[in-house]
Amino acid sequence: MAKSSADDEELRRACEAAIEGTKQKIVLSIRVAKSQGIWGKSGKLGRHMAKPRVLALSTKSKGQRTKAFLRVLKYSNGGVLEPAKLYKLKHLSKVEVIANDPSGCTFTLGFDNLRSQSVAPPQWTMRNVDDRNRLLFCILNICKDVLGRLPKVVGIDVVEMALWAKENTPTVPKQMNQQDGGGPVEATVTESDLKVSVERELVSQAEEEDMEALLGTYVMGIGEAEAFSERLKRELLALEAANVHAILESEPLVEEVLQGLEAATNCVDDMDEWLGIFNVKLRHMREDIESIETRNNKLEMQSVNNVSLIEELDKLLERLRVPSEYAACLTGGSFDEERMLQNIEACEWLTGALRGLQVPNLDPIYANMCAVKEKRTELEKLKTTFVRRASEFLRNYFASLVDFMISDKSYFSQRGQLKRPDHADLRYKCRTYARLLQHLKSLDKNCLGPLRKAYCSSLNLLLRREAREFANELRASTKASRNPTVWLEASTGSSQSAHNADTSSVSEAYAKMLTIFIPLLVDESSFFAHFMCFEVPALVPPGGVVNGNKGGNYNDADDDDDDDLGIMDIDENDGKAGKNSADLAALNESLQDLLNGIQDDFYAVVDWAYKIDPLRCISMHGITERYLSGQKADAAGFVRLLLGDLESRISMQFSRFVDEACHQIERNERNVRQTGVLSYIPRFATLATRMEQYIQGQSRDLVDQAYTKFVSIMFVTLEKIAQTDPKYADVFLLENYAAFQNSLYDLANVVPTLAKFYHQASEAYEQACTRHISMIIFYQFEKLFQFARKIEDLMYTITPEEVSLW
Repeated sequence: MAKSSADDEELRRACEAAIEGTKQKIVLSIRVAKSQGIWGKSGKLGRHMAKPRVLALSTKSKGQRTKAFLRVLKYSNGGVLEPAKLYKLKHLSKVEVIANDPSGCTFTLGFDNLRSQSVAPPQWTMRNVDDRNRLLFCILNICKDVLGRLPKVVGIDVVEMALWAKENTPTVPKQMNQQDGGGPVEATVTESDLKVSVERELVSQAEEEDMEALLGTYVMGIGEAEAFSERLKRELLALEAANVHAILESEPLVEEVLQGLEAATNCVDDMDEWLGIFNVKLRHMREDIESIETRNNKLEMQSVNNVSLIEELDKLLERLRVPSEYAACLTGGSFDEERMLQNIEACEWLTGALRGLQVPNLDPIYANMCAVKEKRTELEKLKTTFVRRASEFLRNYFASLVDFMISDKSYFSQRGQLKRPDHADLRYKCRTYARLLQHLKSLDKNCLGPLRKAYCSSLNLLLRREAREFANELRASTKASRNPTVWLEASTGSSQSAHNADTSSVSEAYAKMLTIFIPLLVDESSFFAHFMCFEVPALVPPGGVVNGNKGGNYNDADDDDDDDLGIMDIDENDGKAGKNSADLAALNESLQDLLNGIQDDFYAVVDWAYKIDPLRCISMHGITERYLSGQKADAAGFVRLLLGDLESRISMQFSRFVDEACHQIERNERNVRQTGVLSYIPRFATLATRMEQYIQGQSRDLVDQAYTKFVSIMFVTLEKIAQTDPKYADVFLLENYAAFQNSLYDLANVVPTLAKFYHQASEAYEQACTRHISMIIFYQFEKLFQFARKIEDLMYTITPEEVSLW
């Protein structure tokens, strides 16, 4: 017999190389042919297109547990084995030998975890029965040892398997635990061990004894299995023939049974006829009952629908009903302060009623009902009437409030008494109607435009009157000596002491004007934006400072103004998080109407301060810049514009002063003769010192620009005057540039702009000094220079020996 592939060591090594890295050990490897079975065609083996494969049994130890696998390996194009499929033996449920294969070498393995049970499992064909028995016997042994159970075996005689196991002693796997705790190892099982294994695993002891007793009753050898099977078939046929003979002998009994069956059939037919009659009657009765139940169900459904309809109509009527107290309040109620609560409740009801009759909140099937349309028209009329009455009342109310305050002179500054405007009482009275304005906005947004104009027009009169009275009294109460505007004139008529008069009260008066009115204007803008329901961000954040000076408030008034209206948004759940650009544009336009004209009084204070001391424009510019940097909110646009215009006005006045001073410098060159240090150089040093004292905040750029213009004109004029007398021009420049450096030495160390001009004067001084020294040398040694030049000229025409000595 040919050598089995199970003993092929080269095949085993190829299988181990194919599964290298999986930590699995090959127990048995054998070559097989794979074919696909066909369900329902048992007469065919289904071994079409058989493919060569290798089946390998492998185990893997993990601690005390051992896992068993059946691997299917196929040959690649290069003839190298590679893994194709992997089955876990714990899922093996059936081993079936194909009965239609006469050789008995074909079998199938059934696994209970296959995804598709509708596909026939593959069929495996061995070279001979010995290879088949060897593989199956090894599978059964591993299942018994590793898994503790055996799969179902179909189509193979267990006795035949036992006999084959006794006659063959192949090398089969046997799990042995080493003393050092190692994994399973392979060992060659002897014939006695195999016999014990077969007897223990394939059949039990009791089954073996029964088989031996059965076989002992027949006089034949154990090897005559086919004869034994033929004998059993013959005895079965004989037994079946005896049973048929016994049946034929009992014919009278069968006749009696048939007669009894016929009588019973007649009774059943009679009973079936009676049951048919009863069934017809019951069917008619059932139809009558169903008809009654149908009518009853319709009546019940109609009753339920009528109840639901009545409930819905009651709800609709409740929504359409206008309470008499609300109707009276909306059409003819008073707007006095004590009646505002009833007005607000009526507004809330009207808003809710109108919203409730809109399609999103009302079932669309109700929207076209005549009653709903009529009620909506009635509510619209109520809304129009109420909005017209409330708007007229508020316009008159705003005008009366302002007229009352204007008529009372105690609200304004008077001679000898500066009074800060106090609008606390005005705002308190307006807050009473803030909630009403919000409801008016929700009812009709268009009504707010005329109300805003009326409020702005009335309050604008009050603010302009307050600013005018305050500015007039501020100028009258400020005592300051007027400094002359002539600083750099060539004439010496004005004494230097006149420029040293203290004019700080002028800057303080301007700062006081801003301290009082800029926060007031911002507060009024903020109050107006909230009071008139503009959807814009807050003008002043909580705890914010509107003037850039936390401690700069005027002490003659109460600073605890609260612009919070003390109300909540009606639609606070639907409030917009972002600002509305359209509302912001409308707010800035309204603020223009509210605050327009008040800038004239600020301009008057700036012009008055300029006339007293033009240099105070520097400090006023810094104060204005500080306030301007504090205005960050978008809604305070007019206040920023006002501060920007003030800053431009101050810059314009200061530029006017600078231009006049430059003209004073230029007038120096008109004199017939100028000697010594020009008068405007030391006076400029005094002017620069004074200007540095007035610098505040961001006014440094303004002063540096003035320095640049002054010094540029000074140097140009100096050069022009020096050219009128070329003989003494360098001496004249030396004296004036030296005087410029001496007078500005201290300031140049701290002011970068003046330091630049200081270095420029130093360079001009050195150049003038060099030219003057060169002129002196040339004047003293003129004849010597002429002699040397003649000598050099002769050296180009004659030889040195021909030169005669003079």
